Amino acid sequence: MKRQRAFTLIELLVVIAIILILIAIALPNFLDSQMRAKYVRAVSDMRSLAIAAETYQTDWRAYPPYGRVSPEGVIQYPATVNSFYDKMCFIGSAITSPVPYIHQVPVDLFAELLEGPEVLGQLEYLNLDQHVGNFPDPPPPYAPNLIPAWGHWRMVAAGPDGDRGQDIKENRVYAPTNGVRSDGDIVRCQRFQDNRPSRPIN
Repeated sequence: MKRQRAFTLIELLVVIAIILILIAIALPNFLDSQMRAKYVRAVSDMRSLAIAAETYQTDWRAYPPYGRVSPEGVIQYPATVNSFYDKMCFIGSAITSPVPYIHQVPVDLFAELLEGPEVLGQLEYLNLDQHVGNFPDPPPPYAPNLIPAWGHWRMVAAGPDGDRGQDIKENRVYAPTNGVRSDGDIVRCQRFQDNRPSRPIN
């Protein structure tokens, strides 16, 4: 009878150890690739939404109004008041109907951690003409700087840290060169097409 040769326990453990080492090396690279893909998608979606907003302005001589989600989760559209503690601002239905300037408002792929109304899953949008007009009289000292710094609109995605809104209020803008998981929001505004920080304003 021929004796069949089988793997020893040591050989199996060595193979398992090699597989685990390869997974440990490959997994971070895979997660980083996913993060980069989300970033590229967010930038692309913001570009599409920016084109829709500019086309809307050509037709109506004003940019699309924005709505707000209050700290308590109440939705107001269009927004008529400002609160530093709002959960988000959103572009609303004017951009999709009755004329579909964009067929669907893009989702924020980094907003998975945000809890509240469904609209929180969209990219954040702020009409700065409307926003400045909503300040009480007298307005806060930073109000006159908003439009010169950003232009007439601003869009924000949460970025890899998932905490959309607070970062941009503190002027922290996500930079992929600082690592895929660095802090900051992904921002696009009318004045700057790329994701660059502006001067410290709110």
